[in-house]
Amino acid sequence: MQEIPLCPMCGVPSRCTDDHLWLGGGVIVQSNDREHRMVLIECDNLDPLFKEIEEIIGVPIERIVIETKRRSSRDYLNNLMPVEVKEMIQSKELEIRPLVEAVDLIAHVLGYGDPRIAGVRYEKDDEDYIMQHIGEPYSVPLWCGDLAGSSEAVASRDYEVEYRMISPNVLEVKAWPSPRPPELQARLQHKELTIVDGNIELERCPSCGGPTALSAYRWDVERGVIVMADTGRRVAMLGPAYLEAVFDELERELGEEIPRIIVEAQRRFTRKGLYSAEEIGDEDKFRNLLAVRGFGNLQEMRLNERGLVMRIQNPTLHLLLAGLVQGYFETVTGTESDVDWDLTAGSTLELRVASRSGTG
Repeated sequence: MQEIPLCPMCGVPSRCTDDHLWLGGGVIVQSNDREHRMVLIECDNLDPLFKEIEEIIGVPIERIVIETKRRSSRDYLNNLMPVEVKEMIQSKELEIRPLVEAVDLIAHVLGYGDPRIAGVRYEKDDEDYIMQHIGEPYSVPLWCGDLAGSSEAVASRDYEVEYRMISPNVLEVKAWPSPRPPELQARLQHKELTIVDGNIELERCPSCGGPTALSAYRWDVERGVIVMADTGRRVAMLGPAYLEAVFDELERELGEEIPRIIVEAQRRFTRKGLYSAEEIGDEDKFRNLLAVRGFGNLQEMRLNERGLVMRIQNPTLHLLLAGLVQGYFETVTGTESDVDWDLTAGSTLELRVASRSGTG
């Protein structure tokens, strides 16, 4: 694998800080496309979260997850990949393997695992395919979407995908040309919230210019794994709008109870120790954590034994935030609770958690 340079001061890959911007409103965007938002998200719980949702509703959601991530990866790489390079690949002036390896390099930087080419054919017909083996994938269905989407970005045609686990930590994924179901394409549209300017000023690394808080994460670029240095929890950088599209589609198909089910699944994982009381209990620390992760600008936080209120500007994945905040409150107080939220058109989320033993 090509060597990935790390910042000598904070240890973050230069590719990460070059390709992304941390804005004052608690938002991360692509450097060359400020409409494409990104987050640094806990990923060890993603597949268990999907399974928890499936168990609660009794309906598989894997295809919806794969389909939305396919579109996310396609759009992300279309923004990064020069049109001239794509045209040279499609005209056969360039071999496809080096481009796939370059895409795999990005996956290592984003924390998606260790992808390796297991086979590839590109003759611009229906027999084309690409197969990869991915060590320590950050998510099985999301990786399937990644391979399908990156294949589409290169070949400019639709791809299907299938997978199998060839060992406990190695995923095999194969993608090949196949038309997408038009009804699914029409439905899975992501929504972009208006980004409001903010005054968050993250301390910056004097060497690479990225947030110094990223030095609290360790990039093992050979493995394609990012972990928090103090807890060992794994994170990855991905586009949140497409997870939101998954949740919207689930609600459209399965009913208005789906948001509550997603919140409940996240609450359960938070109760298992997803975050520590120290990380969330201090308002300034939590504001900084949300901003570094790209989840928005914490503007207000009030906590007592009866309840917790938070107001966050430029929120994303608000259902996961609701479950996180509720689970945190229950961990700190040792009580059961109820949670409610309002998401305004002005891109502000208000979360209210009330103890069942109090009035909130």
